[in-house]
Amino acid sequence: MPKLLRRSAPAAVILAFAIPALAQAQTPSPGTPPPPPAIYAPPAGAPAPPLPPPTYVESPAPHRSFSLTISPLHLISPILELTGEIRAADKLGIAVVAGAGKFSDTINGIKISATALEAGAQFRYYVLGDFHSGMQLGAELLYLHLSDTNLSATGQGVAIGPFVGYKYTADVGFTFDGQFGVERLITDAPSSSTASTKRWFPLLNVNVGWSF
Repeated sequence: MPKLLRRSAPAAVILAFAIPALAQAQTPSPGTPPPPPAIYAPPAGAPAPPLPPPTYVESPAPHRSFSLTISPLHLISPILELTGEIRAADKLGIAVVAGAGKFSDTINGIKISATALEAGAQFRYYVLGDFHSGMQLGAELLYLHLSDTNLSATGQGVAIGPFVGYKYTADVGFTFDGQFGVERLITDAPSSSTASTKRWFPLLNVNVGWSF
């Protein structure tokens, strides 16, 4: 037993000094950066992992402040009627109406072919949506003037009334504007009579155009 102890003593002394040295060698010093993380590499021949789906971010609608539209219904007369609407606020629009052309009709067997002029304005409030697109409530005031040189007669009138409408503007700028309501038409023919006529008529506007 004493011989065994004497033979194993040097080994014990070596282990006593070697184990702390090995532990110190495996422990990184405070100033040593950590090893980089392992990067996964698929095995050769394996299919590549699927890419994540693309993320789409919807861009806001362009900010537009002016709309210019034309009335296709008036072209039947033919009268060219243009409407220009200005954004006074997000929910408020003020429009100016102007038109010129020919008005043809037959009244009491008399054929009338007169030069027609229009000028007016509209007030619009968007109860749903805004100037870009939405439902609107408003009122229109329109002045009409007719002049028939063949009959040496002229006539004029004022139409005023409320309406409800809807406006749609596409992102590219195309604009649709429709309105329906009633209006009071007050006409006067000073060349033939001083009497005035007051009647109610439906108000119908269907316009297409562009917003800028």
